[in-house]
Amino acid sequence: MKNVPIHKEVTLVSQITNKSSQTLIEFLSKRFTYLSVVEWEGRIEAGKVVVNGHTASPGQPLRAGDEVAYTTNSWEEPDVNVNYRVVFEDDQLLAVSKPAPLPVHAIGAYFRNTLMQLLRSDRPEAQDFHLVHRLDSETSGVLLLVKDAKYLKGLQKQWSTDRVQKTYQTIVFGKFPAGARLLDAPVGKKDGSSVRMKLAVNGSEAKASTTEFSLLETRGNFSLVEARPFTGRTHQIRVHLEHLGFPIVGDKLYSGDDETFLHFYEHGWDDWLKERVLLPRVALHAVRLEFPHPITGKAVLLEDKLSEDLVRFWEGL
Repeated sequence: MKNVPIHKEVTLVSQITNKSSQTLIEFLSKRFTYLSVVEWEGRIEAGKVVVNGHTASPGQPLRAGDEVAYTTNSWEEPDVNVNYRVVFEDDQLLAVSKPAPLPVHAIGAYFRNTLMQLLRSDRPEAQDFHLVHRLDSETSGVLLLVKDAKYLKGLQKQWSTDRVQKTYQTIVFGKFPAGARLLDAPVGKKDGSSVRMKLAVNGSEAKASTTEFSLLETRGNFSLVEARPFTGRTHQIRVHLEHLGFPIVGDKLYSGDDETFLHFYEHGWDDWLKERVLLPRVALHAVRLEFPHPITGKAVLLEDKLSEDLVRFWEGL
């Protein structure tokens, strides 16, 4: 699938909390080093950076409480992995193995390069299909859709109950302890982060979140871990593993500081990122899904073995 130009800008906001005096260019070049001083000066002169809603100059002094807002440049819709495959289908359900990177629906920079658009292009009847749940763009694995909307609510109501069992495998940095570990830690917005979508344990407006982890194998300073989330919070597995000190390989949002994600946002995948996160995608894969069929009530077990790119990375360690 070809890139699609997206003429859209995003504004990132930072609140100044340091009471010591600094200029705008000093703050930007020290806080966000993915752009050089000269590049930041160019963004400021182009009106891409404002302080408290007003145009600014590089040498403008900042004080505690000031709000610095940076509007990114427009971009093209990124390429995706279009090689999804069907793993199960009957008259009511469709389950696919979603590759990565591939968003399931329109979000952020993605409008046409999505799983739903691919399905609708390949089979016109998919116009009426509905996602029962979601996987992040960089998460691969089994994904369930329902063909008739009348079954959607019933399935979704069960999704955070013990009637639905979800199992993931992930490759993390560090030597994960042997045995099973149950983490009950609420997840909410990460206070003070320059990335608004970033979450954290005990963040603002935190909601109860529970995940069980177990070690499958260790190779060097990396571990293959199985994760079973009992709640369905956004980024739950990723946040919980970061909290435990075992961030996921390839996770640009949770395996580094804000600079790691912002660098990716501005520059895409490059050598700077490769040194820090190793993989261009999050090493997280939905390997198993078990739930009651909406018509028969019988257990449906869907399985999708670890994706080939993650197997290659793991075997290469």
